[in-house]
Amino acid sequence: MLNSLYSEAIKKRGKINNKIDVLDQTKTIDVDKVWFEEPISPSGNKVVVAAGDGSYNKKKYLGFNFYAVSAVSFIYDDKLDKIEASELDTIEHSSFLEDRLRNIMGIFEIKNAIKTINEFDIDYYLDDGSLLGDLIRPFPVENKLSSSTKEDIINVFKDKIEAEIKDNSLGLSSSKFKEDFEDLFNLDNIDLDNIDESSIDKDLNIDEEDLIIFLENIEKLIALSYLLKNNKKIIAISKTSSSNDLLHANVSDMAILDKFTRKQGFSKPYYKYMSTEMKRDFPVENEFFRNLVFTVFFARLDDYKNIIKIELPYEAKEDEIRKILSDLKRDSVEGYPYLLRKAHKEVVIKNADMDNLAKIIGFYDKSGREMLN
Repeated sequence: MLNSLYSEAIKKRGKINNKIDVLDQTKTIDVDKVWFEEPISPSGNKVVVAAGDGSYNKKKYLGFNFYAVSAVSFIYDDKLDKIEASELDTIEHSSFLEDRLRNIMGIFEIKNAIKTINEFDIDYYLDDGSLLGDLIRPFPVENKLSSSTKEDIINVFKDKIEAEIKDNSLGLSSSKFKEDFEDLFNLDNIDLDNIDESSIDKDLNIDEEDLIIFLENIEKLIALSYLLKNNKKIIAISKTSSSNDLLHANVSDMAILDKFTRKQGFSKPYYKYMSTEMKRDFPVENEFFRNLVFTVFFARLDDYKNIIKIELPYEAKEDEIRKILSDLKRDSVEGYPYLLRKAHKEVVIKNADMDNLAKIIGFYDKSGREMLN
């Protein structure tokens, strides 16, 4: 099999390289119009910075998945403090498994950030990834439940979720309310022979997992609304990006800027509004999210180092961007914020970690791959 793949690689080498060379077609783009090449000097300001990241991993068995989720936040103000949360459990096989675990990890990250902001007097919280992407990404099972069922879930659980967030509770709250679904959606006592079924305001074939997943979606949105009310403190930073909203080419903005610039600087900012074209109505906090504006730009903090993408959940002008970059540069190593790098290295859950955790728990169920070893 490998020999045939080697032969295929030789045969397709030119064709595949031609696809990669599509970047050369962007030479007609005038990058100078959108890139401000200028030195970024480390600020002398006394700013307190925190940064957070999350991770998840899973180990598949024949009858279930064993998963682990973790999040960590570091705060530096003369000394280093840390907030962390983690969870491990089993979860059934599902077509939405990756989306669900990513969503749960996001809840862990957001709640860590909220607790950090509430308990420490920080100037900036650096979030790994895209908050804008979190908001516009479709939710698992969003279209599988009726409007009335979703409304029932929100009416019953929204206040409970908010109470947990206000109490700086970490981790996942939704799982605590699983038993409540049995009372809320118990149709066993309904006499369907003597009632107009069109008047029943609930789904007749409810999957409990779908209810929990939807509640997790709601929990994440509520947590995001609490976090983004501290918008001036939040800086979301991405190491990769496929967006092309700046240069409108058939290649990502980050790839073009990385290829045709080398020195420190930043791109012309653009602004993303929560229009209905980007996202349909949010099931909770719709008015708040609809009024959000995101400032998006790219930057290189050190010559010849990687480009990063930055999102600010408010409208920022160029002078404010320069100040933020100067503050970020102060605590960066090789063009990347040190605390964010530290958070990523500490939080990542490797496959070897999952194997060790499974041994501690005592899982001896077959994974289905034993016969291949």
